[in-house]
Amino acid sequence: MMDKSMNVLRRIAVLGVTAVLMTACGGGGGRVAPAGTPALSDSDTGRLTLSAAFGGVAIAAAGKQRAPASGSRRPSFITPGLQSLAVYDGTTLVYVANVDLTATQQFTTVYANQNPRYAVIPGGCTNNGATETCQLEVDAKPGPHTFDLIAYPAPQTAAGDGGPPAFVGVISSEGEVSAKIHPHDVISASLVMLGVASSASLSGPGEAALNQTVQFTYEVTDSTPLQIVSPGAYDNGPVTISTAPDGIATVTPPASFASPASSPGPQTFSVTCVNPNGGLASVVLQANGQPNTPYASQLTYTTANYSPGTIAIAQLACDASPATVPVTFQSRKRAGEGRLKL
Repeated sequence: MMDKSMNVLRRIAVLGVTAVLMTACGGGGGRVAPAGTPALSDSDTGRLTLSAAFGGVAIAAAGKQRAPASGSRRPSFITPGLQSLAVYDGTTLVYVANVDLTATQQFTTVYANQNPRYAVIPGGCTNNGATETCQLEVDAKPGPHTFDLIAYPAPQTAAGDGGPPAFVGVISSEGEVSAKIHPHDVISASLVMLGVASSASLSGPGEAALNQTVQFTYEVTDSTPLQIVSPGAYDNGPVTISTAPDGIATVTPPASFASPASSPGPQTFSVTCVNPNGGLASVVLQANGQPNTPYASQLTYTTANYSPGTIAIAQLACDASPATVPVTFQSRKRAGEGRLKL
C-alpha cells in the first residue's frame, strides 16, 4: 500500500462502454492492509474514474439535425439531448454541471459539494456513432459507495447562496453504479444510462372491420425528445401496449417491451377488432411514473421532473361487420351450352 504522505492518485484509463462494474485494484478484489497500518485520517480519499454511456439516438454532428431512420449512419455523431448532469453519492448531491457537447470545455460546474472529502474532475464526452460516453472522476472517502447520475434536457442555474440548483426539466436518463473506494488509489467503473420513456409517436389506421388485424407503428422517446435505443432497458419500463375499453380490440402479443429498439426507426405491433357490435377503441402506450430502480438519491418524482405514465394514445374505430374480401371466380362455356358454369 502507498504511504499516506505520498497522497498520489494514480489515474487508470477509462474502460469501454459496458453495464458491468469493473475495478482496477490488484486482482480486482479489496486490498488487504499489512499488520500495523495506522487508521485512516479524515483527509484520506480515493478516486473513482466513471464512464457513463447515454443510449439515445445520436444525430449527425455537422448539421445538428436528426439522421433519418432509413438513412446511412456516418461515424461522427453527438447526442444533443444531454444539457446537464447531476452526480449523487447516496443521498448526497456531489456535483452538478451544464454540458455543451459542441464546446471545447464540455462541462461547466454549476454546483460542487464543499465537503473536503468530495472532489469532481470533469472530463469530456466522446461518441462511437451510436451512443455518447461521458467520463468524470470523483474523489470520495474510502469505503462502499453508490453513485447516481441524473441527466436533464435543460441547463441548470446555480443558486445565489452557492447551494444546489432548483432542477428544471423532465429527467431524460438515469444510472446507478456501486463501487468500493480505496484510500490513495483509483478504481474504474462504467454504466449505461437508462432512458426515461416520456413520450412516443404512435400512428395507425383510423378504422378496421370486425376480425381485421391492422398494424400500428411507434417510437418511444425521452424528454429531449430523442428515440431511446439500446443498450440498456427503459428506466421506467416496461412500455406496455393496451386497448380500452376491454372487449373491443386486442393487441397481438407481445404487448410489453422492457428494452428499447436495438436500432433507430419505428417499431410495430398489431391490433385486431373483436367485438361484433363494433365500437371505438383507444390504443394506449404506457410506462411507469417512477423509475424501476430506487435510486439512492431518493429524488421525489413528479410529473414536473418525470414521465406521467401514459406516453401516447391513438383511436381505432372498429366496425360491426367483417371486412369484405373480393373473391375471383373462373368461368367457362362448354360446347353446346348457352350459359356459364361457375
